[in-house]
Amino acid sequence: METVSEGKYKFICFTGEGRKLLLRLTEAEPEKINSLSLWTEDNFKKGNILVFIGALGIAVRAIAPFCKDKTFDPAVLVIDERGTFVIPVLSGHLGGAVDAAKEISAELSAIPVITTATDVRDEFAVDVFAKRNNLSISDMKEAKAFTARILAGKEAEFTVTPMKKSVGSLYLIPKVTVIGMGCRKGKSFEELKEFVSEKLKELGIDERSLKALVSVDKKKDEEGLIALSEAYEIPFLTYSAKTLMEQEGDFVRSDKVMEVTGADNVCERAVAAFGCRKFILKKTSQNGMTLAIGMTDAIIEE
Repeated sequence: METVSEGKYKFICFTGEGRKLLLRLTEAEPEKINSLSLWTEDNFKKGNILVFIGALGIAVRAIAPFCKDKTFDPAVLVIDERGTFVIPVLSGHLGGAVDAAKEISAELSAIPVITTATDVRDEFAVDVFAKRNNLSISDMKEAKAFTARILAGKEAEFTVTPMKKSVGSLYLIPKVTVIGMGCRKGKSFEELKEFVSEKLKELGIDERSLKALVSVDKKKDEEGLIALSEAYEIPFLTYSAKTLMEQEGDFVRSDKVMEVTGADNVCERAVAAFGCRKFILKKTSQNGMTLAIGMTDAIIEE
């Protein structure tokens, strides 16, 4: 067995003919490996696009122990040794296997074997739309029901919003919510998380819409804030006091905060520095923590 990493693609082949095809797809020198299971598991965890050059059955048996959920599983493709067919096996839409199959097929002059119903019928696919626009799907069961209505020729609709909707409705969640925070040194992750979660719940904001956590440079090493960004899987960005003070707007000012950080307001000004023009929550204080929430504009492609 030999493997090659080429950007987002992780190729593996099993025979000499497969190796020849592999070299058509990449200029990198293949590396020998001993365990197909370990290779598959490692790339599953990393979310890479796995491309098996060989029999479909080999790929199916290799990935079977690691398949969990279509919202998390990575894209998996199979190419026959002659490079005639490229088959998306797993995570066709959300993982990008269908698009990857078309891309590789174009390079090899091969035939992409697409079996997903919406692609075969050239119908609108809500999961493709969501992936293309970096939107989260509120409920996969609702998305499945939406697709079923489309394929049955019935009307179906969804909304795009960062706000939580009622159960039984499909909505797509744009990553537009920016959390601005300031805090006393040493504030725990638990306190910060509880504060943010409480306010998001009060405002009806879906946590999946979070885009970034922002603050002042003085807080760039604050462990609680770093842990908070990791918990939400969003970047933690900080700005200099000078940049914060350059922001224009009606901010709640504090002489004490100015003395400590060099800026008269951290949470609101950091949200503004990120580029938010709309505030959902102005500066709110609680037990040595300050919080402001803003939203960016969602850019949607048809």
